Amino acid sequence: MAQAYNAVIATITVASDASQVVKTMVKSTTWREGTSGDWLSTRCTLTAGNTYQFRTPTSGMDSSFATVLPNIKASVAVDWDTTATPISTVGDNFMYAYAYNCSSLTSLSVPDTSGLTSVGNSFMYSYAGNCSNLASLSVPDTSGLTSVGNSFMAYYAYNCSSLTSLILPASTGWFGSHNVDWSVPSGRLGYLYGYTPDSTSQTAWRALTVSGKTLYTNYIRAEDHVLLSTTPVIVAKYPLPPFRRS
Repeated sequence: MAQAYNAVIATITVASDASQVVKTMVKSTTWREGTSGDWLSTRCTLTAGNTYQFRTPTSGMDSSFATVLPNIKASVAVDWDTTATPISTVGDNFMYAYAYNCSSLTSLSVPDTSGLTSVGNSFMYSYAGNCSNLASLSVPDTSGLTSVGNSFMAYYAYNCSSLTSLILPASTGWFGSHNVDWSVPSGRLGYLYGYTPDSTSQTAWRALTVSGKTLYTNYIRAEDHVLLSTTPVIVAKYPLPPFRRS
């Protein structure tokens, strides 16, 4: 299990054709250009082709829909700040509305949460809500969780109408025995694929494509739509017909 910490860092790789965006810091977030140097609390001007980092402490996260990330064409990798304080639990509103309304983002990951044993209310609530151009979204590793609060991952992928890839962790974790609705749009049925790191995890996640299980609820309803991460997929222009079991 990975160690968790009381702050996260998002590394934002801006596309070469992105338009400039100015972002005001919220939820105690600070920023820097590149991946080293001092953290700043002033407004950040993000420009095409550059890399930025945003650091957010868990103590600053709240239930407002103030979005941490900038709404800019970019891929975002989120990880722990390993210089911060080690933790094994997080309170309410962890990464609440973190990328909400970031309609220009193209891919978004999550920190390795396998080291968390319990989480409070609204864990990753509306994490990527209304990210309408987001094609790839990671699912957190919940293998260490023994308890969760209310609204666990509710609206996680709400209105993410362009999703084609869910990056799944090695373990089904909490989802193996709990059906969790991430609010993936129904229009993703036939378009959406889950990607797993190995054949063992592929088998486990495929078991969640049946009615009443998490992947089925989130519109991955065919076993052959859960693939190894190295498997290339050509997304059809139109969704495939629903998979039927004999």
